[in-house]
Amino acid sequence: METATVYLSALQESLQKKQRIMEELLTLTQQQSKVLQQENMDIDVFEQLMAQKEKALGEINILDKGFDSVYHKVSPYLEQDKQSYRSAILEMQNLIRVITDCGVKIEGLERRNREVFQRYLLKQRQEIGNSRASSRTAVSYYQTVSYTHLRAHETDSY
Repeated sequence: METATVYLSALQESLQKKQRIMEELLTLTQQQSKVLQQENMDIDVFEQLMAQKEKALGEINILDKGFDSVYHKVSPYLEQDKQSYRSAILEMQNLIRVITDCGVKIEGLERRNREVFQRYLLKQRQEIGNSRASSRTAVSYYQTVSYTHLRAHETDSY
C-alpha cells in the first residue's frame, strides 16, 4: 500500500512538471507568433525560441517515459483497490485534462504559426528570386555597356 502511494506521488509530480513545461511551451509558441507578426521578423529570435521549444519537448519526452514506467508498476495496485486511491486518481485525471487542453492550444497556435512562416518563406524566396533577376539584369546591362563601350573605342581607333 505504501509502495503504491509513493508511485502515485511520483506520477502526480511528473504530471505537474509536464503541466509547467506545457505552459512554458504555450508561452514560447505565443512569443513565436508575435515574432512572426513583426514586419521585419528577427529570424535569430525565432530560432532561439525554436531551440527553447526543442529543449522543453525533450524534457516532456523524458517525463513521459518515466511516467509510463512508473504507471506500469502502480497499475496492479490501482486495479486491486481503486477506491483507496480515488482522490489521487481524480487529481491525476484533472492534471491530464489541463495538459491536454494546453496541448490543443499549442497545436492550434502552431498551425497558425506554420502558415505565417510558410508565407514568410515564400516572400523571402520571391525576394531572392527578384534579387537574382535584378542581379542578372544588372550584370547583363554592365556587360552590354562594357561591350558597347569597348566597340565604340575600337571604332574610334580605326
